[in-house]
Amino acid sequence: MTSRIPSPMRQYRLRMFILGITLFWVSPLVAQWSTSTLAESALYVCPGFYPGIVTFDNGSSIVLGALDSYIYARKLDERGYYLWPPVQVMHHDSSYITEAPLIGDWGGWISDGDGGVILFWYDHRGAHINGPDWANNAIYVQRVDRLGVVRWAYGGVLVKGPETGIKKGGIVNDGQGGCVIAWSESEFGFPGAQGRERTRIQHISNLGAMVWERILDSSYAQHTLQYKNLLRTQERIFFTSSAGTRVLTHSGLLSTQTPIGGYAFMVSDRDSAVFVLSGETGLRILKLNSMGDTVWNAQFSIRSGCEGVIPFRRGALTPDGNGGVYYLYACQDTIYHFDHLGQYTRILFPEIASQVGGYAFSDGNGGLVLANEAGIAQRYDFTGNRRWANPVLYIQNAGNTYFDVFEGDKNGGVVVAFWRTQGGIYAQHTGREGSVGIITEVAIEQFLADRIRLFQNFPNPFNNKTTISYSLFESGNVQLEVFDIVGRNIVTLVDQYQEPGIYHLLTDVSKWSSGVYICRLRFNYKTVSSKSMMLIK
Repeated sequence: MTSRIPSPMRQYRLRMFILGITLFWVSPLVAQWSTSTLAESALYVCPGFYPGIVTFDNGSSIVLGALDSYIYARKLDERGYYLWPPVQVMHHDSSYITEAPLIGDWGGWISDGDGGVILFWYDHRGAHINGPDWANNAIYVQRVDRLGVVRWAYGGVLVKGPETGIKKGGIVNDGQGGCVIAWSESEFGFPGAQGRERTRIQHISNLGAMVWERILDSSYAQHTLQYKNLLRTQERIFFTSSAGTRVLTHSGLLSTQTPIGGYAFMVSDRDSAVFVLSGETGLRILKLNSMGDTVWNAQFSIRSGCEGVIPFRRGALTPDGNGGVYYLYACQDTIYHFDHLGQYTRILFPEIASQVGGYAFSDGNGGLVLANEAGIAQRYDFTGNRRWANPVLYIQNAGNTYFDVFEGDKNGGVVVAFWRTQGGIYAQHTGREGSVGIITEVAIEQFLADRIRLFQNFPNPFNNKTTISYSLFESGNVQLEVFDIVGRNIVTLVDQYQEPGIYHLLTDVSKWSSGVYICRLRFNYKTVSSKSMMLIK
């Protein structure tokens, strides 16, 4: 019997008018970050109930929304303009992916390293659910690329089936368009289970296929192998469970280092080093390079009366963007800062206890942005001085927002996504200079300049068909041409006036000869960019 579920390629083709050269989607330049602090006036992003956020160095962000049987994603540029329409990442009528009381959230998400997102979710597709007390769940993963195209299998790639046991894990990208997922699975309290805990790590390639899986340990002792953290550097993968930290190579082999015990938090500094917090006698913080070697080892003691005071929700460490790290073990008005050499100082942040705090993010310039669920934020430099004259009120009726998710925009602001009772996922931005939202009339021409781009065709090399994409952030005359290696014009794909948007063209090249071709984009009769393409038959 033929499946009624279309394949990813068939879905992709159905979105196009296949007439040799096809234009199938134009995303208008609409919406922006709201200048209103009312939750109901925030920017609508996509359908969903539980939100997620991925931010990028250029200020853009991808906001996710999940509810029961579907997940949506939408990308926004630095000013809140829509770069994609809402993209349906997953839909399956028999799925149920929001068991928040059992697993704490619906999954995890990470940048794919190229402007897109890789996400996983806990899915009860095919699983047995017995009331509110326990459930066994599967893990699925999916990738959406920088153009908003869902790349992997329809409904997601199955990472782990719905065997007995609740799973809890995390995700990192592998630097090549794939990902590494780690999780713990506990069978305790499940009828008929053996009563074991396991920890697993699995590598998924950029094509959505499993490369390797490693079972690091297994135990019959409850609560000894719970997942805590996962981090990738250039050369190593660091996995932390209740039993300590293990270091692996990217090929999945355990390194010769012995497991590191007693570690609680890890963060990365632009994928080149890892900071690890240990709580032994006093405190010890290590910086490890991408090979897992110790760069510095700092030991110090917290002031008397400050033990156990960590008011921040994202762990105790945040990179400062300059090779150092903030230790967010705050006591009244104090945070400790370690520079790139491991030298630490006590920094006074006078408003932490009284006004802001809860979430801490690097501002990308050595300082911190602090935000809280009451809708207040403040930015500080590395000495603890305020960057903004007054704390920013970004949501004045924060009590009307639900399931809030916070993420630093890597440029001195914070993106907040939440669900509103009128339905769907909304988002707000604190601004980077002490204001909320964006006034669109200011310097809009400067913002649009240099935002006309020709992307590399996909796939490349290719056979018979390839997709050529380009983006316009202002209206104008567009010419898109393909030349052979000696400069002869093979075809003019576009020669017309076009509005702002992102354009995708599926090009049938079945009559072309094998070889290298040059695709050239011209805007208002001036060459913008060229890309080489290779046809192999």
